[in-house]
Amino acid sequence: MTAAHLGDADATQTVAETAESLLAFENAALPLAVCDPTGHIIMCNRALRGLLGYELDELLGMPVGDVVATDQDGQYKSWEERLDTGADVVTPQRRVTLWRKDGSSVPVWASSALVRDTDGAVRYVIARAVLDPGR
Repeated sequence: MTAAHLGDADATQTVAETAESLLAFENAALPLAVCDPTGHIIMCNRALRGLLGYELDELLGMPVGDVVATDQDGQYKSWEERLDTGADVVTPQRRVTLWRKDGSSVPVWASSALVRDTDGAVRYVIARAVLDPGR
């Protein structure tokens, strides 16, 4: 096998692994979102869309503040404060209220993780939500 063929095999494997990861994200049981450093949703899975009542194209690009009503534990006062946590990469689970498309709200337990680049700058934020059965 030539070097070109080996490169093709590596590329095929990378594409397959990426597709598998995207399918796992899309079909995860927990509502998940990926946000850019400016606080806009750049990916969201089926569970989050179902919970909030939005279609994919409606959520993509939406500011997080349009769906997150409150951080009831008051951990972060702004998106910028969330990103400026220094070494704190993963937030502890906290109560948050989310707004649905129909204007109703849903209480959840949420946490998020910062993903940084090699220079330490935030590349994106991965957030998850779990329905809060106690409210």
